[in-house]
Amino acid sequence: MSSSVISKNSEILFLYEAKNANPNGDPDDENRPRMDPKTRRNFVSDVRLKRYFRDYAASKLGENHVWVVKPGGRTVDATERFAQFGNDPRKVLSECVDARLFGVVISKKSEEARKRGQSIAYTGPVQFSWGFSLHPVDLYDFPSITSEFSATVMGYGTIGKDYRVYYSLIAFYGAVSARRARDTGATEEDLMRLDDWLWDALVTETITRSKIGQRPLLYLRAEYGRPEDMMGDLRRFIAVNWNEPVRDISDVRLDFSELASRLKAADAIYLRCADDFSACGQLRGQLGTSKVRPLPHGERKSR
Repeated sequence: MSSSVISKNSEILFLYEAKNANPNGDPDDENRPRMDPKTRRNFVSDVRLKRYFRDYAASKLGENHVWVVKPGGRTVDATERFAQFGNDPRKVLSECVDARLFGVVISKKSEEARKRGQSIAYTGPVQFSWGFSLHPVDLYDFPSITSEFSATVMGYGTIGKDYRVYYSLIAFYGAVSARRARDTGATEEDLMRLDDWLWDALVTETITRSKIGQRPLLYLRAEYGRPEDMMGDLRRFIAVNWNEPVRDISDVRLDFSELASRLKAADAIYLRCADDFSACGQLRGQLGTSKVRPLPHGERKSR
């Protein structure tokens, strides 16, 4: 892997599905999946997506190489976490892959800093907008009973509701800034890890009661020689049709023709598809072989 600083701008398109799951609960609304009530579109925050990546990165690199993490499962504030890096912001950046990619804000809690509201902030080169479903989504709920254990007795706890989506095909758009990478020291190696690990994180870090049932379908990163060639939200170039009620990927039809045409401006296109996601295979054919670099990166090297 290359340790050189990211030198080119990129745009990212990431699609994954959620079936009988809660992709991103809203704690202010009984943990219901985040929804637009008028369009019935399901939303997922960029914070949720980055949490998957951070958890997977911590499992691969160790907790000392991820800034936003619970060391040893313990919640710590930014001041205590900063002290673990010698109160040196450059050490945070040199050690933590998420700080280099996504940026970091470190609030100072000394008395003098508190009076002045001081903090240290670096804007990361990789930014994601909120994800949303490419079609209307239906919710369902069912009673949920939590179990309570004591030393001698097992009993029943709170009775509430468990909210899920039947099916949601979620799309994220992201952008990578080479100029901001110079500020955080984000490297080509970091970007390659993002390419590979964001996919892997959706496989391994969704094995929880509410998140199981999600899997990645398509990851694309288009790299540009000129920053001015970036097009903005790539999701708007996907033509989507569906049959209601949407309960499976077979109920959704995607046409990537316009996206493939517009991506001719890219220098290189890094692409990974789920084996059974035929629309992604069609996109690969439309893009041709000259610019497409298959992912994961280790697989590309072996070819």
